[in-house]
Parts: sequence; C-alpha cells; structure tokens
Amino acid sequence: MAKFLSGLGLFLVVLLSVRVIPSANATPQTENHVSLVQEFDWIRQGQVGILHLSGEGIQWAYAKFMRQTFLFFPDPRCGEKCADQIAVLSAPMTATLEFHPLTVKVYYENGRDETIEDSIRVAYGEFGEEELILPADLVPLLEPEVTDRENAFLRSLLSNFRPEQDWMNSGFKLPREGYYVSIYGTWRTFNGGSRWYRHSGVDYPMPTGTPIQAAADGQVAYVGNLAIRGNYIVIDHGWGIFTGYAHASEIYVEVGDVVLQNEIIGGVGNTGRSTGPHLHFEIGVGGVWVNPLVGIPLFNQIRMEQSNGS
Repeated sequence: MAKFLSGLGLFLVVLLSVRVIPSANATPQTENHVSLVQEFDWIRQGQVGILHLSGEGIQWAYAKFMRQTFLFFPDPRCGEKCADQIAVLSAPMTATLEFHPLTVKVYYENGRDETIEDSIRVAYGEFGEEELILPADLVPLLEPEVTDRENAFLRSLLSNFRPEQDWMNSGFKLPREGYYVSIYGTWRTFNGGSRWYRHSGVDYPMPTGTPIQAAADGQVAYVGNLAIRGNYIVIDHGWGIFTGYAHASEIYVEVGDVVLQNEIIGGVGNTGRSTGPHLHFEIGVGGVWVNPLVGIPLFNQIRMEQSNGS
C-alpha cells in the first residue's frame, strides 16, 4: 500500500477492523462484502486522508465523518480493471482531539447495501498565534455575525461534489514556493482584542497587480466580493476539492469558465479584511478548509501513482 508524504509526517497505511451491517433485504445468494482501509494512522486537525474501499460490484458509496459527507470515486491508482474506490476525507481545524465515528454506506449493483461503522482518531494540528492591526474602517468586519455569515455561505459552496477529476490532469501547485507570512490554522487577535479568529489558508505577500494563477485544472465555481475575503475566486477541481483566492484587485474569470493550471485568473490586491497586498490561498475538501501545505503533496502523490501505474 502506498505511503503518502505530508508536511507533518508520514501517513502509514493501516487496516482497521470494521463492523459491517448488511441491509435487512440481503440475500445469501448475492452476498457482497467490502473491506475498508484508512490510509493513515490518524488525521491531524485541518488535514486530509484517504479512505479505500476494496470489493466487487460497488455502484456507489459515501462516508459520513464529523457531520460532513464524502463521496467515493474509482481509485485512479489501480487501473481500469480495478473496482476499488477511494474518498478524500478531511478533519476541521476545530475538531476535538479524540476518536470520532465514521460511517460508510455502500450500495451494490445487485441492489444490496451495507453499512460499515468505524472511527478515526483526530490529532493536534500544531497551530501558532499572531496579532494583527486593522485600520479603523475595517474593525466592523471583526463582528462574529460577519464571519459566521461568510463561513456558512462558503461551507455550502464547498460541499458540492463533481465526479470529474480535473485536478488529476495537472496536479496542484502552491502560489509560490517557500515564502509566506501566515500559515493555515493560526490563532489570530486583532487590535489587542480578546477574541480569537482562525486563519483558513496561507498568506503570500505580493505587490498589487501580481498575476494570480490557478493552482490546478478546474472550473470556476464562484466569483464575487465577500466582506472578509474581498474580491474572491473559487475553483472547483472535482471530487469535492476546491481552491480559493482572496483579496484580489482584479478578477479575469467568470463562473463556469474552465481554467487550466497556471492560467491567470486575477491580480493580487488588498480588498476585504486585509492589512496589505497579498494573496490568501486556501483549499477546501468536502466543505472543510484544510492545510494547503499538507493537502497538495497528498493530492500530487495520488496523481503520480496513477501516472506511474503503481
């Protein structure tokens, strides 16, 4: 089984015992069975992992974890004749440090279905702290209802799944290698206040107007102006994986546009709740923001294994 390299360690493939609950109308003559593998020891807060289903006759399947739904898709690593399926699963940065229930529902081509009950351990995400100073005219954007309203809108947008795997054509790339000023999950305070906020992406300082490039092939899912993110672009890369590009000075794409990796989609800016020109880059998986510095290496590893035919 493949090993996936993350920014915080090596995920080892672990086969966990599961409890399979067949449906009431199951028939012995057409009995099916799948095995579920968690391709990780645990998931850290704000990170991703792969669930792997092995079995014959799977029509479709989904996983429920921490109130989020994740669809399974044919495993691109095992060839056309392979019936295995995988799901890219994410843990919120706010997840409590414990075992959380996992439910996988499998539907078969012969009409049967079964439920697999398991659990996943969530480990600490190792987040830092920082204090920022906002100009007076942006202080109203610190109100909780502003943050909650924007988060609810984006959570709904990012919970969509397209079966197309556009990202497999190109892989993912970060906006810039190396230099960034604020990382995912950081606890933030503003202007000496006592309220803490969480950072959902990675900030790359760049001059206003610097071209913003698409991180991978995909389809533009949202273009608009949000209170916190300012001029904002979201690209849907398929399989429930999205990238977001915030605080833009200009936007060059429209909803529905098909974009390729490295295509210029906008210009860096200082719009929204921002303290200076920069690109706020974020990745959503199954409705949850995850650490781009960890997610991108995992996605690219899957693509590389497909290319190598392993």
